[in-house]
Amino acid sequence: EITSSLTPRNDKSYISKVIGLIKERATFVSDFWELSRFFFTAPTEYNAKASKKQWKETTPQIMKDLIVVLGSIEDFTSQNIETIVKEWLTENELGFGKVMPPFRLALVGAMSGPHLFDISEMIGKEETIKRIETAIEKL
Repeated sequence: EITSSLTPRNDKSYISKVIGLIKERATFVSDFWELSRFFFTAPTEYNAKASKKQWKETTPQIMKDLIVVLGSIEDFTSQNIETIVKEWLTENELGFGKVMPPFRLALVGAMSGPHLFDISEMIGKEETIKRIETAIEKL
């Protein structure tokens, strides 16, 4: 049984969704944990090379603004999150490169993993926001 600080993640349908999102990236069964652990537990460290490249001086404020945007989303589904975040990027003339890589780093701890908005939906709004806040503190 998998235990974590998140809501019950040992639910079979949740685990099936995770497997569905990562199965194409896995070569061996032993790859599954490495490719999916961020669905069950928040990152405790961040890839150093990616952090240096993606986390700039302006990133903490952008991430704080992203938290506000994410916090306002009622229907926290992948497609809806993506639509609202992309609208926010356009309205504020923010490039994807300023927001998406640091957002991924905050959720995953590295520049890997399936579609970012799928990850957000799966871990939920509270956990998504909590991970961004932690990244702001640690990076």
